Amino acid sequence: MALAGAETLDAWLTHLETLHPQKIDLELTRVQTVAHRLGLLPASCQTVTIAGTNGKGSCVGALAALLSQQGVSVGCYTSPHLLNFNERITIDGMPASDVEIMGTFAAIEEHRQSISLSYFEFATLAALVLFRQKSVDVQILEVGLGGRLDAVNMLDADVCVITSIGIDHTEWLGDTRDLIAIEKAGVARYGKPAVVAERDLPSTLLPHLKALGADVAALDRDWLLCNSELTLPDGVQRVLPEVPALQASNLGAAVIAADKLNRTPDQDCIDEALQNLTVPGRQQQLRVQDRVWWLDVAHNRESVARLAIALGQETEGQETHVIFGAMADKPLRDMIGMLADGVSSWHLPTHEEVARAAAPADLAQLIKTISPKVTVRCYPTPRMAFEGIESASKPGDRILVFGSFVTVGAQLACLQQVHTGQETFD
Repeated sequence: MALAGAETLDAWLTHLETLHPQKIDLELTRVQTVAHRLGLLPASCQTVTIAGTNGKGSCVGALAALLSQQGVSVGCYTSPHLLNFNERITIDGMPASDVEIMGTFAAIEEHRQSISLSYFEFATLAALVLFRQKSVDVQILEVGLGGRLDAVNMLDADVCVITSIGIDHTEWLGDTRDLIAIEKAGVARYGKPAVVAERDLPSTLLPHLKALGADVAALDRDWLLCNSELTLPDGVQRVLPEVPALQASNLGAAVIAADKLNRTPDQDCIDEALQNLTVPGRQQQLRVQDRVWWLDVAHNRESVARLAIALGQETEGQETHVIFGAMADKPLRDMIGMLADGVSSWHLPTHEEVARAAAPADLAQLIKTISPKVTVRCYPTPRMAFEGIESASKPGDRILVFGSFVTVGAQLACLQQVHTGQETFD
């Protein structure tokens, strides 16, 4: 039974936002029940679940590229999106169409009956329905939040990857790395490979994976990465190409995951798959009107620290101007402080549609306590911030957009709308 009046994907998405009283509701009973009704459990193809504080999207992209290079049909489910919801569900590199997604939504709506589902749970089920319909060989599922109680964990993964453990989402996951590690380790399954790409291991991670009975492959213990040289658990060696903006540990974890799927890539496959790999919004660089734009969804301490290092290594740009926005529960002072040196002006857009977003006035006050003399401007819309930073900057300057996916996505949309057809580089 299709939803009356929902004739567009946007209408469906608006409907989904009203279905469940909590935007984040970490429990699996409801979504598992609907998944069983839809015939999604158990999985009909190999399943990889990727958890971690940072690096999940990079690992998904790398693993998908490695498998596709071998002729494997791959479905990827990621979140959140930058520009369009369709980005969350891709099959062999192509986003699902509006019609395909709406068809899955209609099926889910019919089968859920009186069960309330969150927006993320609806999206997860939609991806799984499409992957089954398209008969993909491997489905790669990115955890949205945590791991143990995230909707993707209703499936038993053939291989799981844990990219990193940082302090984030403390309201739901705990306020220490040891507690957060236990939640992320919950994606592991008894007797199944668990690839760990974190070097600075919380004390709880490996013991908890062992208690779950996972077959752990941990970086620096079971597989090695020295500069670009990767050593697989069986001693086979590969060389990773240097991929700007993407960490070698996440690329290496993708190779190990493919190996654990019994789809070990040879050196030619690795070279072809990874040399030109890009992930939108991860230190993405664009040149527009003689200005260098950097766009990065860095929204916690660890990712902002890496962004600061990358910016320091790249000297192009006479002055740096920043568009920033993030959720109010993020470590905002630390994030701003890491990038404050050398910034000529800050531009803070309002995102009225996001209740959790930090108010520009509050961010401005915080910036002024860190850099009293810097120029700070607040704007009622993302488009006005875009226009404001173009006016404040000059040819040869660097414009940095960082923070939430919403912030980066809105500015990327402005760039595409205003400067379509201009030369860009990744």
